[in-house]
Amino acid sequence: MGNPPSPILLKLGAAIRRYRQAGGLTQAQLAQRVTYSEGWLSNLETGQLRPRREAVGSVEKALGLPGGALMDLYDLLMEETPPGWFRPWLEEERAATAFRSFEPMVVTGFLQQEEYARALLNGDEAAVAARLERQEILTREKPPTLRCVIDEMALYRQVGDAGVMRAQLEYLVSRVSPLITVQVVPAAVNPHRGGGFTLATVDGGEVAYVETAVRGVVTSNREDISVLSHTWESIRTFTMSQQESVEFIKRVVAERWT
Repeated sequence: MGNPPSPILLKLGAAIRRYRQAGGLTQAQLAQRVTYSEGWLSNLETGQLRPRREAVGSVEKALGLPGGALMDLYDLLMEETPPGWFRPWLEEERAATAFRSFEPMVVTGFLQQEEYARALLNGDEAAVAARLERQEILTREKPPTLRCVIDEMALYRQVGDAGVMRAQLEYLVSRVSPLITVQVVPAAVNPHRGGGFTLATVDGGEVAYVETAVRGVVTSNREDISVLSHTWESIRTFTMSQQESVEFIKRVVAERWT
């Protein structure tokens, strides 16, 4: 499965390429002017990279463009919720009958309370509303199963104030049911040092969403799924039982967030 970039991101990249070529610059020359790598600029021009605002400003300035020539497109990109690259996963998410989720640093988005999500998303109300809307699949007439594993560090990493953390962890415990399991893997023995990922069962097959430093990746490649399934099982080997996990979370609430 591919992971198509945002149409607006493609337009921004095409505009940069067009202005660069009109100015008689190679990718290497423009990259040098903005002090980024040629590979970075190539990914930007092909819509494969979501840049920061200051980077777009630097490109605009380096090309000698009037203010807003590129920034106006970037502002449209920032209004895009969810990002274009995330939309294929939303389609798979809605059709899934089962999820296996691992999170190393935060509570899974499926089980985030509103205030926790708001603090995590820096007050972006559109993003908060979108995240809460996604959670509705867990309460539909035929909800999917959700098997969550979180690294214990997610219980200690403060998001918002102590009250937000306390409410979030208490909510996490309250959601445990035959359809929703939450297990904790001790950080000292967690064999996976990478980012979070989710495996979804869709129409009898498996699709995965993998978090990276730049964007999320959606894949149904057999080798990718095999690696992630193996990683999931490796992590599960070291998790506490469901009851042990619930007791551990309650203990963290009492000792750390009360």
